[in-house]
This record gives sequence, structure tokens and C-alpha cells, in this order.
Amino acid sequence: MKKLIVTLVVLSLFVGVTSIFAQTATTGLIGKGVKIGLNLAKGTGDDLPDNSKMLPVFAAGGYITYAFNDLFAVQPEIQFNMKGNKNDVDVLGETYKVKTKLSYIEIPILAKVMLSGTDKLKPSFYAGPQFSFLLSASESVDPEPEDHDSDVKDDYKSSDFGLIGGIGVDYLIGSHTLTFDLRYDVGLANIADYKNDQEKDAKLSTSAITFLVGLGF
Repeated sequence: MKKLIVTLVVLSLFVGVTSIFAQTATTGLIGKGVKIGLNLAKGTGDDLPDNSKMLPVFAAGGYITYAFNDLFAVQPEIQFNMKGNKNDVDVLGETYKVKTKLSYIEIPILAKVMLSGTDKLKPSFYAGPQFSFLLSASESVDPEPEDHDSDVKDDYKSSDFGLIGGIGVDYLIGSHTLTFDLRYDVGLANIADYKNDQEKDAKLSTSAITFLVGLGF
């Protein structure tokens, strides 16, 4: 909870500072705001269990949009995102539900193409790289064995790198903008920092489908 509070404070400062540079033109800084939503996270890689499933987790962040003209813009963001996966493990005839949750501070740098739309509805699509920094990693087991340790941060690398692609819609409400985003991100780096059952370096990457709703001002 402390990490989430700190993240929200950082996001508030991030968005607040940008108001100093606010413009109303179609070039320059044309938007800023906050977003919150849902990640459907699922790892990828050779060492992911075959029965792994998507894990619904939290996502939130802030953004600014800088337009070069009416069509092209760049949108840097800062986000608190959770990744991971869930799977079932059978041990001595009993099934355990295992959930792995990874918490990241992520910085996407998105190239954005803004379509004309209507006076109030502005669709767009975007893509770009994402840089991620691991805050924590935990593993929960249900039912939980007595000797299970939920802190598994040492099993994962401290950073990640990936790509994002998505579509968005901005709906203008007076001086504010209601935003909707659907995006997919895939990690390009190996985040595992442990040995697999064959005593080789494990291979595991992140991925997520993300739904975001935001408010621009």
C-alpha cells in the first residue's frame, strides 16, 4: 500500500508540473491526464507452465501528449503496472493455485497518430517502446503450505524492456477529455533470474492486454 501511495503522489506531481506548460494550440503540449485500468497479464517463455492463465491485475498512470502537427504526436507516460500469471500445480493428488505478481514502474514512449474523427470524438492509434523497473515480486499459493515464502523478487531481474501497440479514443467534455485505451504490450527481455529444472537459466518474458480509462485536463 505504501508503494501505491508513493506512486500516486509521483503521478500527481508529474501531471501538475506539466500544467505550467499548457497550450491550447494543435501543436505543442495538447494533453495531460491520468489513467486507471486493468491488466490481463500472462507470461511467455519456455519455462512458463503449460496450464498458465491470464492474471487480472491493476494498472494506473499519468501521461502528457506533445503534438508536432494535427496528425502526429508523442506521448510519454509513467505508470504503476502489475504483471504475472497464474497456474495450477498438482502435488501428491492435491491441486494448488499459484499466482505470481510482479509490480513495475513503467515508462512508455509512444508515437501517436491522431485521426480526424468528429468535434467531440477523436480516435487514435499508437506504438512505441516501454522501459520497466521492478518494485516487488510475490507468489501466493492456495492452499498455502506452511513453509511457503511469498517474496520472490530475487528470482526476477530488476528491469525489463518491451513494445506497446494500441488504439485509443478521446471524448471531449467541455475543457476535459475522457480517454479509453486498449493496448497490448510484450516484453522483449528475459526477466527470469533463476535456474529451471534442468539447471539452466530460465527463460520468461512479460505480456499483457490492458484496458485503461482516463481523464485529461
